[in-house]
Amino acid sequence: MLPTPPLRSIELFAGAAGLGLGLARAGFHHEIVVENNHAACETIRFNQANNHPAVQGWKVLEADVESVDLSAVAPEPDLLSGGPPCQEFSLGGKHAGAHGERNMWPWTIDAVRVLRPRAFAFENVTGLATKHRDYLDYLTMALTLPDVASPHADYRDDAVFLRRCLDEGVRSVPTYRVSVATLTATDYGVAQKRSRIFLVGIRDDVARSWEAPTASHGARELNVAKWITGEYWSRHGLPTPEMDASAVAFLRRHNQYGGSEDLFAPRLQPHLTVRDALIGLGAPSAEGSEKHHDHVAAPREARAYKGHTGSPIDEPSKTLRAGVHGVSGGENMIDFGEGAAGPRYRHFTVREAARIQSFDDDYRFPGTWSDGLKQLGNAVPVGLGEAVGRSIARVLS
Repeated sequence: MLPTPPLRSIELFAGAAGLGLGLARAGFHHEIVVENNHAACETIRFNQANNHPAVQGWKVLEADVESVDLSAVAPEPDLLSGGPPCQEFSLGGKHAGAHGERNMWPWTIDAVRVLRPRAFAFENVTGLATKHRDYLDYLTMALTLPDVASPHADYRDDAVFLRRCLDEGVRSVPTYRVSVATLTATDYGVAQKRSRIFLVGIRDDVARSWEAPTASHGARELNVAKWITGEYWSRHGLPTPEMDASAVAFLRRHNQYGGSEDLFAPRLQPHLTVRDALIGLGAPSAEGSEKHHDHVAAPREARAYKGHTGSPIDEPSKTLRAGVHGVSGGENMIDFGEGAAGPRYRHFTVREAARIQSFDDDYRFPGTWSDGLKQLGNAVPVGLGEAVGRSIARVLS
């Protein structure tokens, strides 16, 4: 039986390749990746030079997406993917939205129109579905009819026009069936509570429709492993600690139903915690580790402050962040809890943050600690990208 050839893909706003690596695991091969951040491009090139298999053959274009002539690219790839810059839509960002100078969605729609991919997958922050819901509704219509949309015009006027077109049954060449799903990385085997919106489009000549990937991991299962079976603590060689308020509340609910809810729940694996993700790394030092790349102690002391208290080691990590002003300290550190033998708080090393983002240990981040944390704070978790990629590959195959 002949091997199945990889699915052709192109990625815009590739960053340090979190989404791209996940898609590679799912059977896609990027022919071209476009990214304007020099450090992120250097990371991909460094891993190519060091023979990381997933990024071999990628043509890296270090450029602004709006300056790239996509008409020279072979049309109709299987997938066009990417993460248009999200600070304009982030709940913690500037909230400029569609009118912000960093809004790259118009060029993303242009790319769909020019390349006519069989499918596309674009990710963004959840703020796009709340504070900027009207723009998300517009994007859904514009990506449905990319050859009809005028994405560089005032989106509100274009939205009125597109709504009329859709009501009258107007079709584009191509036309897409567009779905929007909010997915959380912990549900797909990533040790991080990172939620992202995915806009997935399937070209209308593809028979099957897309469905969001089914969760493989669950919060209830982690609580069972901690407070019912104790398997979590024994696996880590730890005594069962005193229950906190949330653990007591879970146990009360579990006892109230007598475990009957287990009969109807899907069989999931437990959510992964920070401690799970960091197994085998050991404590970092200023000299680094002989066994693990990029596992060097952070150059600054970790301090908690109101609203930024780090990630408890026995819970999934909070979302790693990298805003427009650099590395955010509070979200990028471990909370070892009261009574910790050493300091209660410590910054993640680059390798620890990469583990939290489900990157392979052999995918490296050259440059400074700050460079690595910024790239990882902007990345799509590899495991989440893989889950989305597999769900799309099933449709296309």
